[in-house]
Amino acid sequence: MTVYEEQSFIDYAIRSCLPYVDDLVIVEGSYQEVLALGATPRSHDGTIQIIENYRSNPKVDILYVNAQTDKDQRNLGLQRIKELNPDDWCIIVDSDEIYDKNTFSIIKNLCQKMEKQNQYAAYFSSLTFVNDMKHYTMQEFPRLFKITKDCQFVNDNYMIWPDKDIMQWASPWVIKQPNIKYWHYAFCKGTEKFLQKKNWWNSRFKETNPNFEYDWYVDKDGKFYSPNHKIFLYDGKHPDIMQKHPLYKQTYGGNANGDEK
Repeated sequence: MTVYEEQSFIDYAIRSCLPYVDDLVIVEGSYQEVLALGATPRSHDGTIQIIENYRSNPKVDILYVNAQTDKDQRNLGLQRIKELNPDDWCIIVDSDEIYDKNTFSIIKNLCQKMEKQNQYAAYFSSLTFVNDMKHYTMQEFPRLFKITKDCQFVNDNYMIWPDKDIMQWASPWVIKQPNIKYWHYAFCKGTEKFLQKKNWWNSRFKETNPNFEYDWYVDKDGKFYSPNHKIFLYDGKHPDIMQKHPLYKQTYGGNANGDEK
């Protein structure tokens, strides 16, 4: 879990996965690319206090680093995971991503199946919420990865396995599992956080692709949108843990426990 100024959701993300994983490695800090845009090395919004509350948990490892970019930050966390579980599987859980508790047994069964079929990574479906908890867009991201001695991230969500002679991100080693989903509150964190992300995305490709532009925007009313992502009205249920989040109350009304008025 790579984190930087994620006070709004990180405690929920940790609590949603910690009971169901063997180890959780939290990597805190801004990338060097983000530092160059004026960010601070360490979170200053309460994130550090939240993650330090878990330091005494034997499942939790906390690293404070400022690597060059996202893949480097992930690889530092991956190195620690290899030391803890050298021949297992890892899941990317970002600090604004929440899993339903029943999903982890499905993932465990999937790992066993993929082992038998010589598969090394899987995409999951992301219910990516935009502006509030009633509106979302559908995305998919690689989230499950086989750990091997020399595996490494080559992008924030993409991996290679040199010791297995797998040097490309492609089928049959990579599969899609659209039935496995998680709740991703990426665009529910305010304009300042959004603009920091957008500026970073736009800056990181300016040399290799000068015409690149991050395709999410904020309108005059402070609402986020993308011309390339259709927004749907969400009529499903959020994970139980999220029904106690302040945004749930703000979106649906009711008290802090998520009860309707």
